[in-house]
Order: sequence, then C-alpha cells, then structure tokens
Amino acid sequence: MLGFRALDPIKSVIKYYLCTPAIWNEVQIMRDRLIGFTFILTTIFFLSTSISKAQQDITNSKKVKFSIYPAISYKPETKFALGIVSFIVFDQSEEEHGKYHRPSSISPQFLYTQNKQMILSVDMEMYMKNGYALITKPKVYNYPDFYYGIGNDNDPDSSETYTNKYQQVDGRFSKFINSKWSAGIRFDIQHNYIHDFDEGGHLINGNVAGTDGGMNVGFGPTMQYDTRDNIFYPTNGMFATAEVTFYLRSFGGDNSYTLYSMDFRRYFSIKNEKNVLALQMAANFTSGSSIPFYNLQKIGGDNRLRGIANANLYIDRQAFWAQVEYRRKLFWRFGGTAFVGLGEVAPTMDQFSIDGLKYVLGIGGRFQALKDEKLNLRVDAGLGPDGQYAFYFSIKEAF
Repeated sequence: MLGFRALDPIKSVIKYYLCTPAIWNEVQIMRDRLIGFTFILTTIFFLSTSISKAQQDITNSKKVKFSIYPAISYKPETKFALGIVSFIVFDQSEEEHGKYHRPSSISPQFLYTQNKQMILSVDMEMYMKNGYALITKPKVYNYPDFYYGIGNDNDPDSSETYTNKYQQVDGRFSKFINSKWSAGIRFDIQHNYIHDFDEGGHLINGNVAGTDGGMNVGFGPTMQYDTRDNIFYPTNGMFATAEVTFYLRSFGGDNSYTLYSMDFRRYFSIKNEKNVLALQMAANFTSGSSIPFYNLQKIGGDNRLRGIANANLYIDRQAFWAQVEYRRKLFWRFGGTAFVGLGEVAPTMDQFSIDGLKYVLGIGGRFQALKDEKLNLRVDAGLGPDGQYAFYFSIKEAF
C-alpha cells in the first residue's frame, strides 16, 4: 500500500501533462473496474480458503446444513428487491470442538432492487478448533443512493441522489483467550466510486467530504466478551465488543480518521426459551478531519433503529442507539417480535441532547431457515419520528 502512495507524483504528471480530461476520466473508470475485479478475485480466494478450513474442521462429524430461498424484500433505501439467499451451517458437538464450540455459517445473498441497485454479499462467521475466529461480510454494491445532509434534524422529504459503486471487506479476525473472551484485529478495506450527482445539489459542488470516492483502509484492535447460549438466536447470556479502527493514508487509504465502536447486548429467557427479551446499547464515535460522508455514523437501518425512513437520513460524526426487543416462538418455524428503540447523531459528544432523541417502535415476523438451527429470515415493520415508517427483510436477528 505504501508503494501506491509513492506513485502520486507520477499520477499527477500523467493527469496534467499527458492526458486530456476525457482520457483521464476513462483512465479513472478503468482503474475502478480493475480494483473491483481484483476485489472479487481476492474475495473468491478468501472465501475458498475459509470454507476449505471449515470443511477440514468438520470432516469427522459431517454436520453440514444447507438451505436456499428466493428473496423478496423491501427497505427504504432499495424499495422492492428480488434475489436469492442461502444458508450454510457447519457445526460440531461441544465434545468435538472443545471449549471454543460455536457453529460456523456462510450466508451468500444476491439482490436486484426497484431502485436499480445490485447487492452481492456473503455474511460469514467461521470458528476453528484452535480458537481462531473470522467474522466478515465481503460485499459488492452498485448502489444509487440518497443524501439528506449531515445532522440530526434532516427532512425525509428533502434529498438528492448519487450512485455509489463500492467493494468492501470488513470484519474481525480474533483468537479466543478462554471460552468467553477473545481479542484480535478489526479490518475494513473499502473502495468507493461516487458519481451521478443531482444537478444543483450539495454533493456535485464538492463541498462535502468524500464526493471523490477512493480508498478507505482501516485496522485496529478488537475485544469481545461472549456468553450467549446460541450465536444465531440467543435466549440467555451477554455479548459485548469494543473496537478502535484507524483509517490511515499510510495503509493505502485516501482519508485519515479513527472510529471507536462499542456494543453491549444482553438476553433473558422469560419463563422458558419461547419468550426472550433482548437489549442492546451501542455507540460509534469518530475523530479526525477527513471522514467521507458515506462513512459518517448513522442510527437507521435494518440492524439499528428500524422505523427511520432511510438509513442515511440522520448521519454525523457521533452516534448512539439503544433497543429492546421481545421475541416469541409461535408455531412450527414461525416467530414474532415487538421492539422499541431510541438514538441520536451529533457532530460532537457534548451536543447530544434529550430533545434530539429519535424514537422508533415496531413488530416483526420470523421464519427459521434451517430445521435444526435457530437461524432466521426476518421481516420487520417500524414506525419512526414525525410519521416515518420503514419495512425490512434481512438475515439473522437485528442484534
């Protein structure tokens, strides 16, 4: 990555003395396509290696479960979407896997949306016998999206559009210290090509950081505490994580900033495992002067405050949110939920206020995708502030 930085003076000479603007634009497009193609090849190799390791770990038990479903979904950011989703779970008994026992899973999905967005992602949680764990979600998006401005008081009816073509591998690679604690490295490698701005909007004027796209590369320490009785559908236990991610130009990125992330979750069975109460408190704080707008912190989305009209509606440098969800097993593979949440974004932590809190509430349905694993497809409907509402289709629980 350092070598690429050393080429910046050469790129400047080529741009200003050897290329016309049209030729330079074509060079940039070819570069972006090359980066995307390289990303896809690297991801395929990455997945193949991880799957091979998982297969080696379960050769004796052969406990592999597979299911595939057509996907029909709706989100505020995508409108209706059609595609396919599959679930692969590798599992062993605690005796075979030892004190680090947790099932591994791979969930690829492909969606094409009413907003002409293409979404390809692979949700992975891989746990090895030696205590190493890899949790990641490689994704390739061609994503026409919405920008509402920066802040906690944006109008859901006032937005501008742009297209974000991006490839990303983010997650963590960690080692269990004992059956509860693990520590390791958090990573985030992302390339964005931002284009197709609305004429007369804020983004096309170049006054918002990040409109040039580029690379964001971050690494940092991560630590987790995990006593959940099931990683897919906990009915008891606790999960907590704390991470610091340093995005640096010296890593090969185009921006320098730091992300501090905290997430605490607690799960309780009420009388029996058919009734579960789940709680989450989480926060993302950032420091640094060059944070691209598409990486600012948010409180909306299918894993956060469900009911905000668009995940990008409230974005800023600092964010926190909290959720409480009641989960009920109904019949056969079906279940239901009811949830409430609150949260806020702000430019600095001392600007959070009680008056700025956003509240949501909603209900959801669940379908257990695999007969013998509590891994759910979920549909949620939420109501937000000032008459906002949103629907979601996703994989696994929100938290």
